Amino acid sequence: MVKLDQINISNTGLTKFFSPIEAKILRTLWAEGEMMTSELTERTNIPLTSIAGTLDRLVKAGYATRRIDNINGRVRYVYAPAFSEEEVASEITRKILDSLVDTFGPLALENFSKYSDKK
Repeated sequence: MVKLDQINISNTGLTKFFSPIEAKILRTLWAEGEMMTSELTERTNIPLTSIAGTLDRLVKAGYATRRIDNINGRVRYVYAPAFSEEEVASEITRKILDSLVDTFGPLALENFSKYSDKK
């Protein structure tokens, strides 16, 4: 999950902010939409037990949603991303920028302006 004290800028892509399994699940949900755990296992080749535990954490952290389908007396959990990839990127960016400004103040703002000048 996105915890500022656990960001690893040496990793690539989403794994800077999420575990590799969390990142793979989120990418799959963003691409495919709602899915059951068995479908996620098929698409990602991640074992069902890892998928289930990781989905529980993603739901608890607010990055995924879970709803119950009751079909022919069988209960199934269906998962979906709680936010779009863009919304998650915006949230992560805001958290990081807030932290940088809290820590470095005017120097951080001065460096941000260099990025806006490149447009």
